[in-house]
Amino acid sequence: MRAACYTGAGAAATVISFEDLDAPAAGPGEVLIRVAAVGLNPVDVKIRAAGHDFGPIRYADRPGWDVAGTIVEVGTGVKGWAQGDDVFALARFPEAAHTLAELVAVPADDLAAAPRAWSAAQAGAAPLAALTAWQALDAAGIREDGAARVLVLGGAGGVGHLAVQLAAARGAHVLATAGAAKQALVAGWGADEVIDYRDDDALAAIGPVDAVIVTVSDTLPPRGAVAEGTAVITITGFSAAQEEELRGWGAEPVQRILVAADGAQLAGVAALADAGRITVHLDSEYGFDDLAAAEERVETGRVTGKVVVLVDSAG
Repeated sequence: MRAACYTGAGAAATVISFEDLDAPAAGPGEVLIRVAAVGLNPVDVKIRAAGHDFGPIRYADRPGWDVAGTIVEVGTGVKGWAQGDDVFALARFPEAAHTLAELVAVPADDLAAAPRAWSAAQAGAAPLAALTAWQALDAAGIREDGAARVLVLGGAGGVGHLAVQLAAARGAHVLATAGAAKQALVAGWGADEVIDYRDDDALAAIGPVDAVIVTVSDTLPPRGAVAEGTAVITITGFSAAQEEELRGWGAEPVQRILVAADGAQLAGVAALADAGRITVHLDSEYGFDDLAAAEERVETGRVTGKVVVLVDSAG
């Protein structure tokens, strides 16, 4: 089979190559997937450029975590899955998964049936971002009670646009930041209020919220949005000084989350997708041979929604 690999740390155009490998087999508790599409995320490009682990996130010279495709083999001990099933997964994260290949073995616990309402490209693009958004809202205590005010910083990004939709699906009043050119998109995804992140006066006027989901690096919530008991959840991390400042404003909890693979939660995402309540916005689609260009697109930091690589062009 054909698989992407890195020859070392460095720029995408320099270190990305492809190799022919023996096809893997489905081990106990695993299924073998013929890969249709793989989403790219900021962690993919950061770990490639650095060439080493980031804390618990494991570097490997064969990349990829997101995946959508079709089961071609079922390992021993696996129940509920069969050859021909269309599935998607965040595979093994934060361990190495090697999904940027024509075939990949994935733990059955990481799988969910791919949404019928989505293309293979959308399903492949979704898992890491959707699960991050889902788990951030859980960490913030946002349940399906319809009472919460949730502010998403970075409402047009990969995680952000799904956090907006998932928060809306849980009945929250959703506020989100976005640039002027993207505000209509963010409103269409379910944000009740969209604020230009460059407009200091509009940011100051937001008022207290129950939770802030921070998807943008080096960004603190607007001061007026944080009151006693506001949950502030970040996917990128705060400095010790920033955490101290937030707690001084009354924020509780202040927490950085690291996404975990979870097939049951991904099934919840799929159910919402098939009910027409959430979608994945594809910024751009690339062929497998154009993986370097796809990673370079992610590195611009200007992506709206998700970048996806089509490993099997039929997907």
